[in-house]
Amino acid sequence: MVKVKKIEIIPLGGIGEFGMNCMGIRYGDEMIIVDAGMGFPEETPYGVDISIPNFDFLEDYRDDLTALILTHGHEDHIGALPYILKKFNLPVYASRFTAALADKRLDEHKMLDEVLLHRVKPNDVAKIGSFEIEFIHASHSLVECFSLAIKTPLGTLIHTGDYKIDDTPVIGKPYDLKTLAKYGDEGVLALLADSTNATVPGRTPSERDVIPAFEEIFEQAEGRIIISTFSSSIHRLQIIFEIAHAFDRKVCVLGRSMLKNVEIAEELGLLDIPHNTLVELGESRSLYADEIVYLVTGSQGETRAALWNLATSTYKGLEIEKGDTVVLSARIIPGNDKAISRLIGHLYKRGANIIEEKRRLIHVSGHASQEDIKIMTETARPKYVVPIHGEYRMLFRHKEFIKNHVEGYTDENVILIENGDVLEFDETGARLLDKKELNRTFIDEESLGEIEYDVIRERKKLAYGGAVSLVVTVNKKTKELAGEPKLSFQGVAGIDLTNGVVSDARKTITEAVEAMTKAQITDTNLFQENLRVHLKRFLQKEIGTKPVIVTTIVEV
Repeated sequence: MVKVKKIEIIPLGGIGEFGMNCMGIRYGDEMIIVDAGMGFPEETPYGVDISIPNFDFLEDYRDDLTALILTHGHEDHIGALPYILKKFNLPVYASRFTAALADKRLDEHKMLDEVLLHRVKPNDVAKIGSFEIEFIHASHSLVECFSLAIKTPLGTLIHTGDYKIDDTPVIGKPYDLKTLAKYGDEGVLALLADSTNATVPGRTPSERDVIPAFEEIFEQAEGRIIISTFSSSIHRLQIIFEIAHAFDRKVCVLGRSMLKNVEIAEELGLLDIPHNTLVELGESRSLYADEIVYLVTGSQGETRAALWNLATSTYKGLEIEKGDTVVLSARIIPGNDKAISRLIGHLYKRGANIIEEKRRLIHVSGHASQEDIKIMTETARPKYVVPIHGEYRMLFRHKEFIKNHVEGYTDENVILIENGDVLEFDETGARLLDKKELNRTFIDEESLGEIEYDVIRERKKLAYGGAVSLVVTVNKKTKELAGEPKLSFQGVAGIDLTNGVVSDARKTITEAVEAMTKAQITDTNLFQENLRVHLKRFLQKEIGTKPVIVTTIVEV
Protein backbone atom coordinates (compact mmCIF):
# COMPACT_ATOMS: atom_id res chain seq x y z
CA MET A 1 0.00 0.00 0.00
CA VAL A 2 1.28 3.44 -1.02
CA LYS A 3 1.74 5.64 2.03
CA VAL A 4 3.39 8.63 0.33
CA LYS A 5 2.18 9.65 -3.13
CA LYS A 6 5.18 10.05 -5.42
CA ILE A 7 6.11 9.49 -9.04
CA GLU A 8 9.59 8.69 -10.32
CA ILE A 9 10.68 9.40 -13.91
CA ILE A 10 13.76 7.39 -14.96
CA PRO A 11 14.95 7.77 -18.59
CA LEU A 12 17.03 4.81 -19.82
CA GLY A 13 17.75 6.42 -23.20
CA GLY A 14 16.75 9.18 -25.60
CA ILE A 15 17.69 12.12 -23.37
CA GLY A 16 20.72 14.07 -24.57
CA GLU A 17 20.95 11.88 -27.69
CA PHE A 18 19.05 10.83 -30.81
CA GLY A 19 17.38 7.43 -30.61
CA MET A 20 17.24 4.71 -27.93
CA ASN A 21 14.09 6.27 -26.47
CA CYS A 22 13.00 4.47 -23.31
CA MET A 23 11.59 5.73 -20.03
CA GLY A 24 10.49 4.17 -16.77
CA ILE A 25 7.58 5.82 -14.92
CA ARG A 26 7.06 4.56 -11.37
CA TYR A 27 4.28 5.18 -8.87
CA GLY A 28 4.73 3.49 -5.49
CA ASP A 29 5.84 -0.05 -6.26
CA GLU A 30 4.49 -0.14 -9.83
CA MET A 31 6.43 0.82 -12.96
CA ILE A 32 5.48 1.11 -16.61
CA ILE A 33 7.99 1.48 -19.44
CA VAL A 34 7.31 3.88 -22.31
CA ASP A 35 8.99 2.81 -25.57
CA ALA A 36 12.02 0.58 -26.11
CA GLY A 37 14.06 2.03 -28.94
CA MET A 38 17.38 1.37 -30.60
CA GLY A 39 20.04 3.95 -31.40
CA PHE A 40 22.47 4.41 -34.24
CA PRO A 41 25.81 5.65 -32.83
CA GLU A 42 27.19 8.64 -34.71
CA GLU A 43 30.62 7.02 -34.92
CA THR A 44 30.39 3.27 -35.46
CA PRO A 45 31.79 1.80 -32.24
CA TYR A 46 34.26 -0.78 -33.45
CA GLY A 47 32.16 -3.00 -35.67
CA VAL A 48 28.73 -2.33 -34.14
CA ASP A 49 26.07 -0.10 -35.74
CA ILE A 50 23.17 -0.50 -33.30
CA SER A 51 22.85 0.28 -29.60
CA ILE A 52 20.04 -0.29 -27.10
CA PRO A 53 19.51 0.74 -23.48
CA ASN A 54 21.10 -1.48 -20.86
CA PHE A 55 17.98 -3.21 -19.58
CA ASP A 56 19.92 -4.98 -16.83
CA PHE A 57 19.38 -1.73 -14.93
CA LEU A 58 15.72 -2.73 -14.56
CA GLU A 59 16.58 -5.88 -12.59
CA ASP A 60 16.23 -3.87 -9.37
CA TYR A 61 12.65 -3.06 -10.43
CA ARG A 62 11.71 -6.53 -11.76
CA ASP A 63 8.85 -7.02 -9.29
CA ASP A 64 7.51 -3.51 -10.01
CA LEU A 65 7.29 -3.77 -13.81
CA THR A 66 3.73 -4.01 -15.11
CA ALA A 67 3.57 -3.02 -18.81
CA LEU A 68 5.37 -1.64 -21.85
CA ILE A 69 3.62 1.18 -23.74
CA LEU A 70 4.66 2.02 -27.33
CA THR A 71 3.94 5.53 -28.60
CA HIS A 72 4.64 4.70 -32.27
CA GLY A 73 6.53 2.39 -34.61
CA HIS A 74 9.80 4.12 -35.44
CA GLU A 75 12.92 2.03 -34.77
CA ASP A 76 14.18 4.51 -32.21
CA HIS A 77 11.06 3.69 -30.18
CA ILE A 78 10.46 -0.04 -30.84
CA GLY A 79 13.79 -1.37 -32.13
CA ALA A 80 14.89 -2.76 -28.75
CA LEU A 81 11.55 -4.45 -28.09
CA PRO A 82 12.79 -8.07 -28.35
CA TYR A 83 15.71 -7.39 -26.03
CA ILE A 84 13.69 -5.93 -23.17
CA LEU A 85 11.01 -8.62 -23.54
CA LYS A 86 13.60 -11.39 -23.38
CA LYS A 87 14.51 -10.12 -19.92
CA PHE A 88 11.04 -9.02 -18.74
CA ASN A 89 8.03 -10.57 -20.44
CA LEU A 90 5.66 -7.62 -20.10
CA PRO A 91 2.29 -7.04 -21.77
CA VAL A 92 2.67 -4.52 -24.59
CA TYR A 93 0.18 -1.80 -25.61
CA ALA A 94 0.37 -0.31 -29.12
CA SER A 95 -1.70 0.87 -32.09
CA ARG A 96 -2.54 -1.56 -34.91
CA PHE A 97 0.25 -0.31 -37.16
CA THR A 98 2.85 -0.16 -34.38
CA ALA A 99 1.80 -3.65 -33.27
CA ALA A 100 2.17 -4.96 -36.84
CA LEU A 101 5.72 -3.59 -37.01
CA ALA A 102 6.42 -5.05 -33.55
CA ASP A 103 5.11 -8.44 -34.73
CA LYS A 104 7.66 -8.50 -37.55
CA ARG A 105 10.51 -7.67 -35.18
CA LEU A 106 9.40 -10.24 -32.59
CA ASP A 107 9.04 -12.85 -35.32
CA GLU A 108 12.69 -12.30 -36.31
CA HIS A 109 13.58 -13.31 -32.75
CA LYS A 110 11.07 -16.20 -32.70
CA MET A 111 9.17 -14.53 -29.83
CA LEU A 112 5.83 -13.85 -31.48
CA ASP A 113 3.90 -16.44 -29.50
CA GLU A 114 5.45 -15.45 -26.18
CA VAL A 115 4.32 -11.81 -25.98
CA LEU A 116 0.88 -10.48 -25.03
CA LEU A 117 0.27 -7.57 -27.41
CA HIS A 118 -2.76 -5.32 -26.78
CA ARG A 119 -3.89 -3.33 -29.82
CA VAL A 120 -5.41 -0.01 -28.79
CA LYS A 121 -7.19 2.83 -30.60
CA PRO A 122 -7.20 6.59 -30.01
CA ASN A 123 -9.05 7.49 -26.80
CA ASP A 124 -8.91 3.91 -25.51
CA VAL A 125 -8.11 3.82 -21.79
CA ALA A 126 -5.93 1.08 -20.29
CA LYS A 127 -6.08 0.54 -16.55
CA ILE A 128 -2.76 -0.93 -15.40
CA GLY A 129 -2.57 -1.11 -11.62
CA SER A 130 -2.46 2.43 -10.26
CA PHE A 131 -2.01 3.82 -13.78
CA GLU A 132 -4.84 4.84 -16.08
CA ILE A 133 -3.54 5.59 -19.57
CA GLU A 134 -5.49 7.27 -22.37
CA PHE A 135 -4.04 7.03 -25.87
CA ILE A 136 -4.27 10.46 -27.55
CA HIS A 137 -4.05 10.54 -31.36
CA ALA A 138 -0.83 12.33 -32.40
CA SER A 139 0.25 13.51 -35.85
CA HIS A 140 3.78 12.57 -36.88
CA SER A 141 5.66 11.38 -39.98
CA LEU A 142 4.40 7.88 -39.16
CA VAL A 143 0.76 6.80 -38.83
CA GLU A 144 -1.27 5.67 -35.81
CA CYS A 145 0.94 7.45 -33.27
CA PHE A 146 0.05 8.35 -29.69
CA SER A 147 0.70 10.86 -27.01
CA LEU A 148 -0.08 9.39 -23.60
CA ALA A 149 -2.17 10.81 -20.77
CA ILE A 150 -0.91 8.86 -17.75
CA LYS A 151 -3.19 9.34 -14.72
CA THR A 152 -1.91 8.42 -11.27
CA PRO A 153 -3.26 9.12 -7.76
CA LEU A 154 -0.75 11.98 -7.51
CA GLY A 155 -1.59 13.62 -10.84
CA THR A 156 -1.53 13.29 -14.61
CA LEU A 157 1.54 13.10 -16.81
CA ILE A 158 1.37 13.84 -20.54
CA HIS A 159 4.05 12.02 -22.56
CA THR A 160 3.97 13.53 -26.05
CA GLY A 161 5.90 10.79 -27.85
CA ASP A 162 7.16 12.15 -31.18
CA TYR A 163 4.65 14.63 -32.59
CA LYS A 164 3.92 17.76 -34.56
CA ILE A 165 0.72 19.78 -34.76
CA ASP A 166 -0.23 18.90 -38.36
CA ASP A 167 -3.60 20.44 -39.30
CA THR A 168 -3.73 18.69 -42.71
CA PRO A 169 -2.08 15.24 -42.52
CA VAL A 170 -2.19 13.04 -45.61
CA ILE A 171 -3.44 10.03 -43.65
CA GLY A 172 -5.64 10.19 -40.56
CA LYS A 173 -6.81 13.09 -38.45
CA PRO A 174 -4.95 16.15 -37.08
CA TYR A 175 -3.42 16.04 -33.61
CA ASP A 176 -6.19 15.56 -31.01
CA LEU A 177 -5.87 18.90 -29.21
CA LYS A 178 -9.43 18.56 -27.88
CA THR A 179 -8.53 15.57 -25.69
CA LEU A 180 -5.28 17.24 -24.65
CA ALA A 181 -7.21 20.36 -23.64
CA LYS A 182 -9.56 18.25 -21.53
CA TYR A 183 -6.57 17.14 -19.46
CA GLY A 184 -5.30 20.72 -19.37
CA ASP A 185 -8.63 21.76 -17.85
CA GLU A 186 -8.46 18.97 -15.25
CA GLY A 187 -4.85 19.76 -14.36
CA VAL A 188 -1.58 18.25 -15.63
CA LEU A 189 1.28 17.62 -13.23
CA ALA A 190 4.04 17.31 -15.85
CA LEU A 191 4.44 17.44 -19.61
CA LEU A 192 7.22 15.18 -20.95
CA ALA A 193 7.73 16.81 -24.33
CA ASP A 194 9.63 16.03 -27.56
CA SER A 195 12.55 18.45 -28.06
CA THR A 196 13.94 17.27 -31.41
CA ASN A 197 13.04 20.51 -33.24
CA ALA A 198 13.21 22.86 -30.26
CA THR A 199 15.86 24.93 -32.06
CA VAL A 200 13.64 25.46 -35.15
CA PRO A 201 11.47 28.63 -35.24
CA GLY A 202 7.86 28.65 -36.40
CA ARG A 203 5.54 25.75 -37.15
CA THR A 204 6.63 22.45 -38.69
CA PRO A 205 5.15 22.23 -42.22
CA SER A 206 2.33 19.79 -42.92
CA GLU A 207 3.04 16.48 -44.65
CA ARG A 208 0.99 17.83 -47.57
CA ASP A 209 3.45 20.68 -48.17
CA VAL A 210 5.80 18.43 -50.18
CA ILE A 211 3.16 17.75 -52.87
CA PRO A 212 3.91 20.77 -55.16
CA ALA A 213 7.65 19.96 -55.33
CA PHE A 214 6.98 16.32 -56.16
CA GLU A 215 4.48 17.25 -58.85
CA GLU A 216 7.09 19.57 -60.37
CA ILE A 217 9.72 16.81 -60.32
CA PHE A 218 7.38 14.34 -62.03
CA GLU A 219 6.47 16.92 -64.65
CA GLN A 220 10.10 17.72 -65.48
CA ALA A 221 11.74 14.28 -65.27
CA GLU A 222 12.15 12.62 -68.66
CA GLY A 223 13.80 9.40 -67.47
CA ARG A 224 13.33 7.06 -64.54
CA ILE A 225 12.56 8.51 -61.11
CA ILE A 226 14.18 6.91 -58.07
CA ILE A 227 12.85 8.18 -54.74
CA SER A 228 14.49 7.27 -51.45
CA THR A 229 12.74 8.12 -48.20
CA PHE A 230 12.30 6.59 -44.77
CA SER A 231 10.34 3.38 -45.20
CA SER A 232 8.21 4.39 -42.22
CA SER A 233 7.08 7.69 -43.81
CA ILE A 234 3.68 6.36 -44.80
CA HIS A 235 2.29 9.85 -45.56
CA ARG A 236 5.15 10.37 -48.04
CA LEU A 237 4.60 6.96 -49.65
CA GLN A 238 0.89 7.76 -50.14
CA ILE A 239 1.80 11.03 -51.86
CA ILE A 240 4.26 9.29 -54.20
CA PHE A 241 1.76 6.58 -55.20
CA GLU A 242 -0.93 9.18 -55.95
CA ILE A 243 1.36 11.50 -57.96
CA ALA A 244 2.86 8.56 -59.87
CA HIS A 245 -0.65 7.44 -60.82
CA ALA A 246 -1.56 10.98 -61.92
CA PHE A 247 1.51 11.08 -64.21
CA ASP A 248 0.89 7.58 -65.63
CA ARG A 249 3.90 6.04 -63.96
CA LYS A 250 4.05 2.65 -62.26
CA VAL A 251 5.77 2.26 -58.87
CA CYS A 252 8.22 -0.51 -58.00
CA VAL A 253 9.20 -0.86 -54.34
CA LEU A 254 12.75 -2.00 -53.55
CA GLY A 255 14.31 -2.76 -50.16
CA ARG A 256 13.19 -5.14 -47.42
CA SER A 257 11.89 -2.58 -44.91
CA MET A 258 10.12 -0.56 -47.63
CA LEU A 259 8.38 -3.68 -48.96
CA LYS A 260 7.40 -4.72 -45.42
CA ASN A 261 5.94 -1.34 -44.47
CA VAL A 262 4.02 -0.92 -47.73
CA GLU A 263 2.55 -4.39 -47.29
CA ILE A 264 1.52 -3.77 -43.66
CA ALA A 265 0.08 -0.30 -44.32
CA GLU A 266 -1.92 -1.55 -47.31
CA GLU A 267 -3.25 -4.56 -45.39
CA LEU A 268 -4.45 -2.28 -42.57
CA GLY A 269 -6.12 0.10 -45.01
CA LEU A 270 -3.78 2.94 -44.11
CA LEU A 271 -2.14 3.11 -47.54
CA ASP A 272 -4.45 3.47 -50.53
CA ILE A 273 -2.51 2.39 -53.63
CA PRO A 274 -4.26 3.28 -56.93
CA HIS A 275 -5.28 0.30 -59.03
CA ASN A 276 -2.51 -1.22 -61.20
CA THR A 277 0.07 1.30 -59.97
CA LEU A 278 2.26 -1.12 -57.99
CA VAL A 279 4.47 -3.45 -60.08
CA GLU A 280 7.08 -6.11 -59.36
CA LEU A 281 10.77 -5.72 -60.27
CA GLY A 282 10.49 -8.01 -63.28
CA GLU A 283 7.63 -6.02 -64.80
CA SER A 284 9.43 -2.72 -64.14
CA ARG A 285 12.30 -3.78 -66.42
CA SER A 286 9.97 -3.94 -69.41
CA LEU A 287 8.67 -0.39 -68.97
CA TYR A 288 10.02 2.72 -70.69
CA ALA A 289 12.11 5.07 -68.54
CA ASP A 290 9.33 7.66 -68.33
CA GLU A 291 6.81 5.05 -67.15
CA ILE A 292 8.44 3.93 -63.88
CA VAL A 293 9.20 5.19 -60.40
CA TYR A 294 11.39 3.20 -58.02
CA LEU A 295 10.60 3.72 -54.34
CA VAL A 296 13.71 2.56 -52.48
CA THR A 297 15.43 2.32 -49.10
CA GLY A 298 18.82 3.88 -48.40
CA SER A 299 18.32 7.63 -47.96
CA GLN A 300 21.02 7.63 -45.22
CA GLY A 301 23.72 6.06 -47.40
CA GLU A 302 23.41 2.59 -45.81
CA THR A 303 25.67 0.24 -47.75
CA ARG A 304 23.23 -2.67 -47.53
CA ALA A 305 20.22 -0.69 -48.74
CA ALA A 306 18.71 -0.67 -52.23
CA LEU A 307 19.86 2.81 -53.30
CA TRP A 308 23.51 2.14 -52.49
CA ASN A 309 23.38 -1.12 -54.45
CA LEU A 310 21.73 0.64 -57.39
CA ALA A 311 24.45 3.32 -57.27
CA THR A 312 27.24 0.72 -57.20
CA SER A 313 25.77 -1.73 -59.76
CA THR A 314 25.16 -4.50 -57.24
CA TYR A 315 21.34 -4.69 -57.26
CA LYS A 316 19.99 -7.69 -59.20
CA GLY A 317 21.14 -6.38 -62.59
CA LEU A 318 19.52 -2.97 -62.01
CA GLU A 319 21.63 0.18 -61.71
CA ILE A 320 21.48 3.96 -61.78
CA GLU A 321 21.91 5.28 -65.32
CA LYS A 322 22.51 8.62 -67.00
CA GLY A 323 19.24 10.53 -67.18
CA ASP A 324 17.78 9.08 -63.97
CA THR A 325 16.39 11.52 -61.42
CA VAL A 326 17.22 10.51 -57.83
CA VAL A 327 15.19 12.19 -55.08
CA LEU A 328 16.53 12.03 -51.52
CA SER A 329 13.32 12.76 -49.62
CA ALA A 330 14.64 12.56 -46.05
CA ARG A 331 16.61 14.60 -43.56
CA ILE A 332 20.22 13.69 -42.78
CA ILE A 333 20.31 11.86 -39.46
CA PRO A 334 23.27 13.27 -37.46
CA GLY A 335 26.33 11.13 -38.03
CA ASN A 336 25.31 9.97 -41.52
CA ASP A 337 26.76 12.94 -43.40
CA LYS A 338 29.84 11.09 -44.71
CA ALA A 339 27.86 8.04 -45.81
CA ILE A 340 25.34 10.20 -47.69
CA SER A 341 28.16 12.21 -49.28
CA ARG A 342 29.75 8.97 -50.56
CA LEU A 343 26.39 7.84 -51.91
CA ILE A 344 25.82 11.12 -53.75
CA GLY A 345 29.31 10.85 -55.24
CA HIS A 346 28.47 7.44 -56.71
CA LEU A 347 25.16 8.77 -58.07
CA TYR A 348 26.87 11.71 -59.78
CA LYS A 349 29.48 9.37 -61.30
CA ARG A 350 26.67 7.41 -62.90
CA GLY A 351 25.17 10.57 -64.44
CA ALA A 352 22.09 10.92 -62.26
CA ASN A 353 20.28 14.17 -61.57
CA ILE A 354 20.07 14.44 -57.76
CA ILE A 355 17.42 16.40 -55.88
CA GLU A 356 18.05 16.89 -52.17
CA GLU A 357 16.04 18.43 -49.32
CA LYS A 358 18.13 21.61 -49.50
CA ARG A 359 17.16 22.24 -53.13
CA ARG A 360 13.39 21.70 -52.94
CA LEU A 361 10.69 21.11 -50.34
CA ILE A 362 10.65 17.32 -50.71
CA HIS A 363 10.84 16.53 -46.99
CA VAL A 364 9.19 17.90 -43.88
CA SER A 365 10.02 16.98 -40.32
CA GLY A 366 7.77 14.88 -38.14
CA HIS A 367 8.71 16.80 -34.99
CA ALA A 368 7.30 19.87 -33.29
CA SER A 369 9.03 23.18 -33.97
CA GLN A 370 8.92 26.07 -31.50
CA GLU A 371 5.39 27.26 -32.22
CA ASP A 372 4.09 23.68 -32.07
CA ILE A 373 5.82 23.34 -28.70
CA LYS A 374 4.05 26.50 -27.58
CA ILE A 375 0.66 25.13 -28.68
CA MET A 376 1.34 21.86 -26.86
CA THR A 377 2.38 23.62 -23.64
CA GLU A 378 -0.44 26.15 -23.62
CA THR A 379 -3.02 23.44 -24.31
CA ALA A 380 -1.80 21.02 -21.63
CA ARG A 381 -0.96 23.81 -19.14
CA PRO A 382 1.25 21.55 -17.00
CA LYS A 383 2.69 22.50 -13.63
CA TYR A 384 6.09 21.22 -14.84
CA VAL A 385 7.64 20.79 -18.29
CA VAL A 386 10.32 18.10 -18.77
CA PRO A 387 12.03 18.28 -22.21
CA ILE A 388 12.81 14.80 -23.63
CA HIS A 389 13.99 13.30 -26.96
CA GLY A 390 17.00 15.09 -28.39
CA GLU A 391 20.54 16.25 -27.78
CA TYR A 392 21.18 18.33 -24.67
CA ARG A 393 21.38 21.59 -26.65
CA MET A 394 17.81 20.89 -27.87
CA LEU A 395 16.58 20.19 -24.36
CA PHE A 396 18.20 23.43 -23.21
CA ARG A 397 16.69 25.46 -26.06
CA HIS A 398 13.31 23.89 -25.30
CA LYS A 399 13.59 25.16 -21.74
CA GLU A 400 14.68 28.64 -22.81
CA PHE A 401 11.88 28.92 -25.36
CA ILE A 402 9.22 27.91 -22.82
CA LYS A 403 10.57 30.36 -20.23
CA ASN A 404 10.65 33.23 -22.72
CA HIS A 405 7.49 32.61 -24.75
CA VAL A 406 4.97 30.80 -22.54
CA GLU A 407 3.61 32.76 -19.60
CA GLY A 408 4.08 31.37 -16.11
CA TYR A 409 7.20 29.20 -16.58
CA THR A 410 10.56 29.73 -14.85
CA ASP A 411 13.69 27.71 -14.09
CA GLU A 412 11.86 25.97 -11.28
CA ASN A 413 9.15 24.36 -13.37
CA VAL A 414 11.03 23.56 -16.57
CA ILE A 415 13.28 20.68 -15.52
CA LEU A 416 16.21 19.33 -17.55
CA ILE A 417 17.10 15.68 -17.00
CA GLU A 418 19.60 13.21 -18.46
CA ASN A 419 19.67 9.45 -18.96
CA GLY A 420 19.90 7.73 -15.59
CA ASP A 421 18.45 10.63 -13.59
CA VAL A 422 15.68 9.84 -11.14
CA LEU A 423 13.20 12.74 -11.18
CA GLU A 424 10.74 12.58 -8.30
CA PHE A 425 7.38 14.32 -8.01
CA ASP A 426 5.40 14.36 -4.77
CA GLU A 427 2.81 16.63 -3.17
CA THR A 428 5.50 19.15 -2.18
CA GLY A 429 7.16 19.57 -5.60
CA ALA A 430 9.78 18.07 -7.90
CA ARG A 431 13.45 17.20 -7.42
CA LEU A 432 16.30 15.21 -8.94
CA LEU A 433 16.59 12.37 -6.48
CA ASP A 434 19.44 10.26 -7.82
CA LYS A 435 21.74 9.60 -10.76
CA LYS A 436 22.12 6.04 -12.06
CA GLU A 437 25.16 5.01 -14.13
CA LEU A 438 23.80 3.65 -17.42
CA ASN A 439 25.99 2.05 -20.08
CA ARG A 440 24.41 1.19 -23.39
CA THR A 441 24.35 -2.31 -24.88
CA PHE A 442 25.46 -2.93 -28.46
CA ILE A 443 23.91 -5.33 -30.95
CA ASP A 444 25.69 -7.53 -33.49
CA GLU A 445 23.61 -7.00 -36.64
CA GLU A 446 24.53 -10.40 -38.07
CA SER A 447 23.56 -12.56 -35.10
CA LEU A 448 21.17 -10.04 -33.44
CA GLY A 449 23.00 -10.90 -30.21
CA GLU A 450 23.95 -8.46 -27.47
CA ILE A 451 27.52 -7.27 -27.03
CA GLU A 452 28.36 -6.00 -23.56
CA TYR A 453 29.96 -2.61 -22.99
CA ASP A 454 33.13 -4.27 -21.68
CA VAL A 455 33.66 -5.94 -25.06
CA ILE A 456 33.36 -2.61 -26.86
CA ARG A 457 35.79 -1.09 -24.38
CA GLU A 458 38.27 -3.88 -25.18
CA ARG A 459 37.80 -3.27 -28.91
CA LYS A 460 38.47 0.41 -28.29
CA LYS A 461 41.76 -0.45 -26.62
CA LEU A 462 42.70 -2.61 -29.60
CA ALA A 463 41.73 0.13 -32.03
CA TYR A 464 43.81 2.80 -30.31
CA GLY A 465 46.74 0.87 -28.87
CA GLY A 466 46.96 -2.29 -30.96
CA ALA A 467 47.76 -5.74 -29.57
CA VAL A 468 50.86 -7.61 -28.42
CA SER A 469 51.15 -11.38 -28.22
CA LEU A 470 53.75 -12.68 -25.74
CA VAL A 471 54.66 -16.37 -25.70
CA VAL A 472 56.97 -17.59 -22.92
CA THR A 473 58.24 -21.18 -22.87
CA VAL A 474 59.41 -22.66 -19.55
CA ASN A 475 60.83 -26.00 -18.49
CA LYS A 476 58.11 -27.99 -16.71
CA LYS A 477 60.50 -29.40 -14.11
CA THR A 478 62.97 -26.60 -13.43
CA LYS A 479 60.55 -23.70 -14.05
CA GLU A 480 63.27 -21.90 -15.98
CA LEU A 481 63.07 -20.28 -19.39
CA ALA A 482 63.38 -22.73 -22.26
CA GLY A 483 64.19 -20.35 -25.08
CA GLU A 484 63.83 -16.65 -25.83
CA PRO A 485 60.40 -15.01 -25.27
CA LYS A 486 58.47 -14.53 -28.53
CA LEU A 487 56.75 -11.24 -29.25
CA SER A 488 54.42 -10.25 -32.08
CA PHE A 489 52.88 -6.80 -32.53
CA GLN A 490 49.70 -5.80 -34.36
CA GLY A 491 48.83 -2.17 -34.89
CA VAL A 492 51.22 -0.88 -32.21
CA ALA A 493 52.76 2.50 -33.04
CA GLY A 494 56.48 3.05 -32.38
CA ILE A 495 57.53 -0.56 -33.02
CA ASP A 496 60.42 -0.92 -35.45
CA LEU A 497 62.55 -4.06 -35.71
CA THR A 498 65.63 -1.87 -36.23
CA ASN A 499 65.23 0.52 -33.27
CA GLY A 500 65.97 -1.97 -30.51
CA VAL A 501 62.56 -1.75 -28.77
CA VAL A 502 61.62 -5.37 -29.57
CA SER A 503 64.96 -6.81 -28.38
CA ASP A 504 64.82 -4.65 -25.26
CA ALA A 505 61.29 -5.90 -24.59
CA ARG A 506 62.49 -9.53 -24.82
CA LYS A 507 65.32 -8.70 -22.43
CA THR A 508 62.85 -7.12 -19.98
CA ILE A 509 60.69 -10.26 -20.01
CA THR A 510 63.72 -12.54 -19.60
CA GLU A 511 64.95 -10.57 -16.60
CA ALA A 512 61.47 -10.56 -15.08
CA VAL A 513 61.21 -14.37 -15.32
CA GLU A 514 64.65 -14.86 -13.86
CA ALA A 515 63.71 -12.67 -10.90
CA MET A 516 60.59 -14.70 -10.08
CA THR A 517 60.41 -17.54 -7.59
CA LYS A 518 59.36 -21.05 -8.60
CA ALA A 519 56.10 -20.54 -6.71
CA GLN A 520 55.31 -17.44 -8.75
CA ILE A 521 56.01 -19.30 -11.99
CA THR A 522 54.04 -22.39 -10.94
CA ASP A 523 50.87 -20.34 -10.47
CA THR A 524 50.02 -19.85 -14.15
CA ASN A 525 47.54 -17.00 -13.63
CA LEU A 526 49.97 -15.10 -11.41
CA PHE A 527 52.83 -15.78 -13.83
CA GLN A 528 50.84 -14.43 -16.82
CA GLU A 529 49.75 -11.31 -14.95
CA ASN A 530 53.30 -10.55 -13.77
CA LEU A 531 54.61 -10.82 -17.33
CA ARG A 532 51.78 -8.66 -18.67
CA VAL A 533 52.45 -5.92 -16.10
CA HIS A 534 56.22 -5.92 -16.79
CA LEU A 535 55.69 -5.68 -20.56
CA LYS A 536 52.98 -3.02 -20.16
CA ARG A 537 55.24 -0.81 -18.04
CA PHE A 538 58.12 -1.23 -20.47
CA LEU A 539 56.07 -0.30 -23.55
CA GLN A 540 54.44 2.63 -21.81
CA LYS A 541 57.83 4.00 -20.82
CA GLU A 542 59.56 3.38 -24.16
CA ILE A 543 56.89 4.19 -26.75
CA GLY A 544 54.10 5.80 -24.68
CA THR A 545 51.33 3.42 -25.70
CA LYS A 546 49.01 0.95 -23.93
CA PRO A 547 48.30 -1.98 -26.25
CA VAL A 548 46.22 -4.99 -25.26
CA ILE A 549 48.68 -7.70 -24.15
CA VAL A 550 47.86 -11.40 -24.49
CA THR A 551 50.26 -13.68 -22.64
CA THR A 552 50.62 -17.41 -23.33
CA ILE A 553 52.69 -19.83 -21.22
CA VAL A 554 54.02 -22.99 -22.87
CA GLU A 555 55.56 -25.77 -20.75
CA VAL A 556 58.04 -28.27 -22.28
